[in-house]
Amino acid sequence: MSNPPLPDHYTPPDLDPSREHQAVRGIGVSAGYSIGVAHLVDRSMPDFPEYCVTPAHIEEERQRFLDALSVSRQQLRDVRDRVIQQDLHNPELLYILDAHRLILEDGMLREGTLAYIDQKCNAEWAIKRYLDDVTTLFLQMDDICLREKQRDIEQECKRVMHNLLGARPEQFYAFMHPVILVAEDFSPSDTLLMNREGVLGFVTQMGGPTSHTAILARSLGLPAIVGAPFTTHHIHAGDPLIIDGVDGILHIHPDDATLTDYEKRRRRFNALQKELQETPTGPARTKDGHRILLKANIELEEEADSAFRQGTDGIGLYRTENLYMNRTAMPDEEELTGIFSRIVQTMHGLPVTIRTLDIGGEKQSEVFWNSLDHDTPNPALGVRALRLCLQREPAVFQTQIRAILRAGVHGPVRILFPLVSDVGEVIEARSHLDKARTSLDEEGIPYLTDIEVGCMIEVPSAALTADIIAPHVDFFSIGTNDLIQFAFGIDRMNSAVSYLYQPAHPAMIRLLKSVCDAGHDHGVQVMLCGEMAGDPRLATLLVGLGLDGLSVSHTTLPVIRRMIHSLSYQDAKQMAEELLISGTTDAILDQLNTLVQNTLGSSMSDISQHSRKGPQ
Repeated sequence: MSNPPLPDHYTPPDLDPSREHQAVRGIGVSAGYSIGVAHLVDRSMPDFPEYCVTPAHIEEERQRFLDALSVSRQQLRDVRDRVIQQDLHNPELLYILDAHRLILEDGMLREGTLAYIDQKCNAEWAIKRYLDDVTTLFLQMDDICLREKQRDIEQECKRVMHNLLGARPEQFYAFMHPVILVAEDFSPSDTLLMNREGVLGFVTQMGGPTSHTAILARSLGLPAIVGAPFTTHHIHAGDPLIIDGVDGILHIHPDDATLTDYEKRRRRFNALQKELQETPTGPARTKDGHRILLKANIELEEEADSAFRQGTDGIGLYRTENLYMNRTAMPDEEELTGIFSRIVQTMHGLPVTIRTLDIGGEKQSEVFWNSLDHDTPNPALGVRALRLCLQREPAVFQTQIRAILRAGVHGPVRILFPLVSDVGEVIEARSHLDKARTSLDEEGIPYLTDIEVGCMIEVPSAALTADIIAPHVDFFSIGTNDLIQFAFGIDRMNSAVSYLYQPAHPAMIRLLKSVCDAGHDHGVQVMLCGEMAGDPRLATLLVGLGLDGLSVSHTTLPVIRRMIHSLSYQDAKQMAEELLISGTTDAILDQLNTLVQNTLGSSMSDISQHSRKGPQ
């Protein structure tokens, strides 16, 4: 979706000469450029009374809270109905709303607040005390997804508080002129109720790449920046702003030169988006006829439909750990089988690759709290992913495998084991697969008997022994996010060493080539599902190295498909051979940049950079 055009009669206010141009860096979560004025949204906790109630009035106070809780649930149902009536065709929006509705239906919120009321707190004070308890608990956790869940709970507690006080937060129905919304954070209902004709984009102080705000921004096609520090303190209502959703930069009071530059970028970006929408969605082939499989990475069940409509060759990576996040009980086999089966059916015969549980490291989960290492100096190097399943959670692993096998009766399914570091782990994982087959046979439950088995190559030891692992699998899926991290001895979440995270480093190119050759020597298909695949420059290199296919975010599929269509396979192979002996990363990137710009145009990488989602 392109930015709404500025009306002919509208001009931004004159720049305040006392305010200098300031650039604030946040996280660009929805690509695009917006130029407009700030509209500040106050989403802070409203002022509320604190007092002790008499025993005779405790029941009345309990009922006040329960009534406000009921009204809050109805408000979310009303928003959901409005989304359906608007026929937005986006299941992801409904999923997010349902996640917030479940917060209001959670017994912990209800009982936790009622417990404080029983201690003679008035309802407003009680819900604030419950929220303080939740916040304290979540702040002790390192996992970014869990911290984002705390913000979701906070947003819904604020909703209940407003209803207790008889106040309604500001609604975004109409504006005198197009605006850029600025807030500490937005709730899903905030963004869904926005009059998108009047909103050019939004900026929040809170949030990360996987927050609900970020997901909604991408779904609505609005340029957005999250995690922009102190924006609510730097910005005044009516301030001229520029959102650079590609590089994650917010310009406050931009000067004339910056305004001119970004107006050109905006026009070029929107024209390119329109051009991409017209890219054919057939099989991805190079100009000289070489076929490249182009698949989609998904995290949510609801993303499968979008991937299918984008013309994908299948799901190259379905990350199942999200099914274990933000909940207090494990999903059982029936729930998992239902989810996996619906995804398989949505793909209408295209293969679905389901990765088994990859919990641990930066991905923490309440339901695995006793199995994960919380105090280890570097959890990314500890018990996680396949190691966790084999060492500490074999029953959970068995449940997942059985559900994957059962889903295979509805269409082609492949199983993918993450973070393999040694061939022995593949052999042990396959023994669990055999055990699952036996148990399903004994119970007379139908399942896919000839499932394809793959492993992630994301640890240097696996990459260097790919020839030993290959006879035990049907396909490799290279996870470059972790592979780069481990190869260079860095933590990719540490900004102090982020300059060392170099996908185009000669060492990485040689490592990828060796994995590709080892796989092909044993008849094993080689895919790549890391962030590299979603960058047209690096994807060009990957094609030249001989990979069989790429798996990218479904939002990036048009960009990479167009790159493949515009590329000569023979030229890409020759270039890759030259780059294998290149000496520096800068020289490699210069050559890749030149090739992509000559083939696709200079702004193609703009669209891809932040349409991709976070780490694999």
